[in-house]
Amino acid sequence: MKELALQVDGIMCHKCVKKVTDVLLGKDGIEVVRVSEDFTTVTVELDEEKINALQIGSIIEKIEDKSFKIIN
Repeated sequence: MKELALQVDGIMCHKCVKKVTDVLLGKDGIEVVRVSEDFTTVTVELDEEKINALQIGSIIEKIEDKSFKIIN
């Protein structure tokens, strides 16, 4: 497992955190999802043989009804 931290803009509340967490945990290869207390960083533990950083960023940016943006 590899740990990856992504800077994300647009996470504003705990409801957004739940949405990001639920969506990412539903993807094969993602085992753990954490969002920082200030809502700026999403950290995931992933299996690089199943999913990569670009795919995770794309998943976050495409979450329905949200306007999250990867900034790193």
